[in-house]
Amino acid sequence: MKKENLLVFDIDGTLLDSENVHQTGFVNALHAIGVEFVNTNWENYTHLTDSFIAKENYETDVNRGFSKQLMQRFEAEFMKLIHDCNVTQIEGANAFLQKIIKETNYAVCFATGSMLLPAKLKLDRAGIVYDQALLEASNNYFTREEIVNSAIAKAKNYFNASNFERIISLGDGIWDVKTAQNLGIEFIGIGTHNQEKLKAVGAETHFANFLEFDETILL
Repeated sequence: MKKENLLVFDIDGTLLDSENVHQTGFVNALHAIGVEFVNTNWENYTHLTDSFIAKENYETDVNRGFSKQLMQRFEAEFMKLIHDCNVTQIEGANAFLQKIIKETNYAVCFATGSMLLPAKLKLDRAGIVYDQALLEASNNYFTREEIVNSAIAKAKNYFNASNFERIISLGDGIWDVKTAQNLGIEFIGIGTHNQEKLKAVGAETHFANFLEFDETILL
């Protein structure tokens, strides 16, 4: 089926119930590379991505530049810390994803603020079936806008589409709403934790999980 539209999926909190695993691993990985104090007031950061937040905390606390090599070391420490993690999917996530791919004119891609290797590990642990060619993470980008744009470009290439008529971002955080607004694309909220916050910043459509997702909204 020709893919005329696109769904852009956030991962942590949207497809996966993984935020506690992710945040604990992230903070401890920063400690492992020498950061003593980590500012965990996430919503106060200019960009909510692992790469940007790691860079900000390292350069503030250690007072040295955050190099590409150091980012790779940070990701390796992160992977060691979450290697045995138990991650579950948001209810109905994989079944919804496979139905979209197989039965609709929507393409899919994945845009996460997570580092790449931890994102892949968490998706695999939760039993999400996906193609790595459609996944963009924060290793090469500090901003969510860049990550989403790259994921969209990957989807165009993968599905041989010069353009998508409709692009909808699915996410669970205020930063996901703001990114969609900045890029001029639609947004659907997923999850129960931030529903009121999402509504306050302009997210009109929201579902607690994928079992409750009203697919008529995609028509």
